Amino acid sequence: MSEAIYVFNGKDITMNVCIQIRAVIDVLQDRLGIDFIEAIDRFYTSKTYLTLQQVENGLWAESPEYIADRFMEETGCSCLN
Repeated sequence: MSEAIYVFNGKDITMNVCIQIRAVIDVLQDRLGIDFIEAIDRFYTSKTYLTLQQVENGLWAESPEYIADRFMEETGCSCLN
């Protein structure tokens, strides 16, 4: 069995966070008209992604659209759909 990467209130939420990251990437691809690799590169180097990894703040439990909005605000992108 693998070790949990993300734990919240004593529960393994690793799969939840991974699913959320993928959903955010999909939103960014759609909004920015970019491919998967570019979306991953942009998101993984953002402050929003760092915040998402700090699970105690609960960002991981928000909608992918909300997280994408935070990313768009951070990067100064005005292409919100």
